[in-house]
Amino acid sequence: MLSTMIKKWRGERPSIFILSGAGLSVESGIPTYRGEGSDPKNDSASLSRGYMRSLPERVYEASNQRIRDFDACEPNAAHKAIAQFIKKYRLEADIVHVTQNIDSLCEEAGDTAVFHLHGSLNRSLCQKCGTVFPRKGFYKMGNICPKCRAQFSAVRPDVVLFGETPHGLDWIMPYLKEVDIFIAIGTSGTVYPAADFVTIAASAGAPIRMLLNKEAPREMQFNYSMMDEGYGPFNYIRLGKATGIVPMVLKEVGQLIENI
Repeated sequence: MLSTMIKKWRGERPSIFILSGAGLSVESGIPTYRGEGSDPKNDSASLSRGYMRSLPERVYEASNQRIRDFDACEPNAAHKAIAQFIKKYRLEADIVHVTQNIDSLCEEAGDTAVFHLHGSLNRSLCQKCGTVFPRKGFYKMGNICPKCRAQFSAVRPDVVLFGETPHGLDWIMPYLKEVDIFIAIGTSGTVYPAADFVTIAASAGAPIRMLLNKEAPREMQFNYSMMDEGYGPFNYIRLGKATGIVPMVLKEVGQLIENI
């Protein structure tokens, strides 16, 4: 099917953009922090710019809980499939993986191309001098910046808090205009600005725009015939758990790279 959607690459080699969200890591046991079934003690609202200013201890507590939760998890088959895909085809295609997740499961799986749109809990940020450095232990009042020696609440997680701008938009937006294949994995496509990514790619003429997600978009849930026709800017949709559909679809994309 994919071979009928694209006859040749727009450049000398294929450009592939992978966008992943919470659905990529949930099968590894990453807890749900918002929505139905989430733990109110660990709600995502704790990670806000307002709390970082007025009650940093709440941000530290929420971050430390996530660090503990993530430590008990391991990469699943979908993480590994992405890492293997990138490793196998990195000399034949330009592959970028942008994740909305703040865990490190992609790196643990061997993913060398992942970029964290919302930052990573493995890194700390000094609010005084702007230095980003590896996290040391848990977050608490009095942690010291290794460069400028600022402390008290100066050192915070290098994650995008509510009210802040995601990382990398300055290069991501232009990059999307050159993409041949856009693949959204485990994301609802409703959280901005990431929700605009596929629209930008489609408007610029990306031939293949995939949605790989456990659940259909709300509009599709009442009309499954839309799967064959596409939905909105997506023209290829596969529903199911990431561990099942991601390895299968990336194998198809790999065959496409080899045959065109």
